[in-house]
Amino acid sequence: MAYENICRIPGKNGWFRFLYKEGMLAELEPVQGQGRGDAELWLTAGLFDIQLNGMLGYDFTSPDLRVDHVTAINGALKKHGVLRWCPTICSATPKTVEHCLAILRQAAEGGEAPGIHCIHLEGHYISSEEGYRGVHLPRFLRDPDNEEFDRWQRIAGGHIGLFSLAPERKGALGFIRKLRSEGVKVGLVHHHADHRTVQAAAAAGADLASHLINGCVPLINRQHNVIWSQLSLPDLWASFIADGYHIPSYTLRAAIRSKGTSRSILISDLSKLSGLPDGEYEANEMPVVLRDGGLWVKDKGTNLLSGAAKTLDLDVAYAAEVAGFPLEDALLMATVNPARYFGVEAEFQLYPGRKGSLALFSWQNGNLKIETILE
Repeated sequence: MAYENICRIPGKNGWFRFLYKEGMLAELEPVQGQGRGDAELWLTAGLFDIQLNGMLGYDFTSPDLRVDHVTAINGALKKHGVLRWCPTICSATPKTVEHCLAILRQAAEGGEAPGIHCIHLEGHYISSEEGYRGVHLPRFLRDPDNEEFDRWQRIAGGHIGLFSLAPERKGALGFIRKLRSEGVKVGLVHHHADHRTVQAAAAAGADLASHLINGCVPLINRQHNVIWSQLSLPDLWASFIADGYHIPSYTLRAAIRSKGTSRSILISDLSKLSGLPDGEYEANEMPVVLRDGGLWVKDKGTNLLSGAAKTLDLDVAYAAEVAGFPLEDALLMATVNPARYFGVEAEFQLYPGRKGSLALFSWQNGNLKIETILE
């Protein structure tokens, strides 16, 4: 079935008429004036979420993870316009990690979850210190282990493409060099490294500050801290959880303006509880409260978050409507920028003859909604 409409495209000036048919963007041409109706339509190759830990009650770090769980999450993300994503395995026993890697490999290679770009490992080799480790359980945290990673990558069939760790751990700099030489991207996360160590990690090949602003103690030195250090280095990209709970709108705006929208990536950091009704649950062996799109450890007020519940489309809308970025910039930070980070920007470019699925969003009164998925 053919689909035709007038739209805008992130990164391109003006308005365009497009025709999609037989799985391909058949026609794309500039037009004068605006689109039809009150809502702006934005055509994209889909949102790209490089960090999510689960959804719908299914956890990518669970000994009970099954392929059909991954398939269900892929379908749910698609309804929100997320067409590419990185399932994230957090700190756990080696046995659990290996089970989850095998399941994700099967889902990716078997076609059950075509949206998977690569597997992201976060935790495992992060700081064990209170505050910096967040809700990661300390008994699972340790120094980098080359042989362990090699075993994990074999089980994953080479699908591990991003590893986030603490650069101050023993052997971390050599481990970073090893990962980059093997084509794995490296993020810095849940750490308290001084600036010299952050610089050394970047020189070794680390190129991402994962969910920056979060993952550190509430009280830090006003001048010497991991936030300023990572914002200051142009070789580091930065990802941000723009759900309105992890980072206040003014802090998010200041941090992204400092890093630059061209080097910033919006992520969801979804918890397994995303998509479930509000209520009390258990996560990371702690009672948690899911309410109004936020997720907190019970009895800690809003001081200790336990992952996120808002999908990436809602984060994009928040960045635009509340944090004050142009919607185009917010969309770029959730589509083209993560693609650029992984070196696959060409796959997110729109041109006549491009094959593959597209996500058409409508923007009206501060709400971003899926108009249709074209495939």
